[in-house]
Amino acid sequence: MDLTIAIISYNTRDLLLTCLKSIQDMTKNVDYELIVIDNASSDGSATAVQAQFPQARVIANQNNGGYANACNQAVVIGRGQYVLFLNSDTVMRACTLARMVSCLDRQPDIGAVSCLQCNEVGQVLQSCFPFPSVRDHLRYSAWIPTIIKRIVGSDPEIDFTISQDVEWANGACLMVRKGLFEQIGGFDNRFFMYFEDVDLCRRIHQRGYRVRHAADCEIVHLIGRSSVEHRDQLNVQWELSRIRYVEKHFWWLERLIMKVWIGGGVLAKMFKAACSGRSDRHQQMETLRTMLWRVWVGRDHFEDHAACSVGG
Repeated sequence: MDLTIAIISYNTRDLLLTCLKSIQDMTKNVDYELIVIDNASSDGSATAVQAQFPQARVIANQNNGGYANACNQAVVIGRGQYVLFLNSDTVMRACTLARMVSCLDRQPDIGAVSCLQCNEVGQVLQSCFPFPSVRDHLRYSAWIPTIIKRIVGSDPEIDFTISQDVEWANGACLMVRKGLFEQIGGFDNRFFMYFEDVDLCRRIHQRGYRVRHAADCEIVHLIGRSSVEHRDQLNVQWELSRIRYVEKHFWWLERLIMKVWIGGGVLAKMFKAACSGRSDRHQQMETLRTMLWRVWVGRDHFEDHAACSVGG
């Protein structure tokens, strides 16, 4: 078996079915299996997949344990020498999977490979990035004066139409060697969603492997379609995962700087919420207060509660 394709879904029934149809229609010359992990959807996703794609193996979780945990579930039962982690809000293009498999076949020092991502009108999307740093936050912050940003400087822009080695590639379409994935412990389950791909690529690099962006193959990424209904909760999850990444990978002075930075941002949001006329401002204030506690004290019940309210 060349490839295990792992797709994690949470209430994305129509997008998921379109994604699976595109894989079926566009993938040739690759011996693959489909594994769909449904994270307790309420839209009939699991039943629809079983009915329309009987060749796919569907695992219907009773509880939503998060994106990273579901991906690890798929790898445990997968038989492919490579594993493709694929978002349900993507559409496969011809030859993409064959070329990604070939990339890993031909270059054994590549641990993971991604591909070109475009939106539905053909615009190239940013999908590869340098690892997060304090400098990045200074560079992109709306709070920092332009003159300071100029002093900090910027990295050269990545031309995504050129194949190249990158620091990390997003997990919307990321193919990894299964053996390597298992050796480094898979995705860190503590990232409910977001930053689990950054963390994985960092550990791949630490093992001496490269992460490759292959520009000769592509997918369409309908970015944001799978999460539009839970925007506020997802923003909370992004912040929680950012905090965890900082705690895991930054040295103590960087952690301190980043926690002050994140804490200041939370305080600013609290002030804005307090002055807003939103009917749910008291709930929003409570969420932000608990997040501020999380920044300085560590994990508490808030992470578990927040995780239960969104999908992976």
